[in-house]
Amino acid sequence: MRIGHIFIFQFLFTSFCFSQLNSVQGFSLEKLDEFSKKIETYIEQDRMVGAEVLIHRNDETVWHKTFGLSNQKNNDSLERNSIYYIQSMTKPIISVAIMQLVEKGKINLDDPLEKYIPEAKQLRVALEVDKGYDSPTVSLNSSITITQLLSHTSGFSHGLGNSKLDRELFKKMYNTTLDYDAHKNLESRIHVLLKTPLIGQPGKQFYYSASPDFLALILQRVSKMSIPAYLKKNIFEPLQMNDTGYNLSENQSKRVMALHQYNKKKELITSADQVPTNGNTIYGGTHGLFSTAQDYLSFCQMILNEGVLNGKRILKKKTVRLMKQNHVGDMFNQSGVGFGLGFGIVTNEELSKGDARTGQLRWGGYFNTQFFIDPKESLIALLMTQRMPYSQEFPILLSKGVYNALID
Repeated sequence: MRIGHIFIFQFLFTSFCFSQLNSVQGFSLEKLDEFSKKIETYIEQDRMVGAEVLIHRNDETVWHKTFGLSNQKNNDSLERNSIYYIQSMTKPIISVAIMQLVEKGKINLDDPLEKYIPEAKQLRVALEVDKGYDSPTVSLNSSITITQLLSHTSGFSHGLGNSKLDRELFKKMYNTTLDYDAHKNLESRIHVLLKTPLIGQPGKQFYYSASPDFLALILQRVSKMSIPAYLKKNIFEPLQMNDTGYNLSENQSKRVMALHQYNKKKELITSADQVPTNGNTIYGGTHGLFSTAQDYLSFCQMILNEGVLNGKRILKKKTVRLMKQNHVGDMFNQSGVGFGLGFGIVTNEELSKGDARTGQLRWGGYFNTQFFIDPKESLIALLMTQRMPYSQEFPILLSKGVYNALID
């Protein structure tokens, strides 16, 4: 071999080794460091107190870091394996449970809601939502189906919108954002929804709603099991999600990140009103679960693997593929995004925000917990924190940070 060829070979080999040392599973370590600095800047700017970020690709955890504090008041550092109140990240889990019943032939996606909750026969549709409960109403053109409950096209509201009807519903449903004492059980909350007119006809709009609470009640009635017991047996135990549930043990409670919110001076402080970690009796489908980044990663891995993890099959492949399809057409309230059976779906990356990729599955919780699954890249990312109110900046922070660091 000539000296020049030897030199070129050595140069290429050295460059390859250098590249390998500065990347892992196609991620640039330098770019991940930039992501770290971005999160640290958020903390310095009082936009969050602390955060845990986990990136997983090709069956390997690429990056798992914690930043800042778990409790600003006590100056406690945030540690890995902390527990978070995941709010609306409960919804995809309940959706999977419902799809298990579909697979078993116990319910059908086209079934009408009143088949399982007969009281739904009396539902009406508001004609003027800005008149609240005083709005004139009309009857439903068609029954609400299980598919419409899963895809938020049922016509129900969540009480989170700007109309008078939304505001009045929120006060009846939740009393406060944290919903500690407004109701004693799920049935009580469902009763309020059944007495509230819909914001539109079933199937005619995407409107983020409390539909998963109906799904949870259907799960309970059809399975003849309590919701916590069903989830534990059929999802949490098979996926080894041992820190996920509606109530926590004393030792688990010590690992919960405190909720933070802004005071009148717009300073981010530990909230005086923390989420109870035990004694909870509302087992909702909209929210209610605690979990960890590692536990929720297992759930996401199961979805990424089309229903299976560590030899335990939770759903069939065809079921997961059905859940990943856009079931709302162009009715979603963001360009380039649709909604499947339980989570948002990026349908056009050029139109969506946050450098998301087409086919990405994602959702988040009101306290700014976030996840996304990118099947094409065999990629999962989670950002966990506890700050209210919700802000769209957090899913964008996660998506941009991860994709910016993805180089191969």
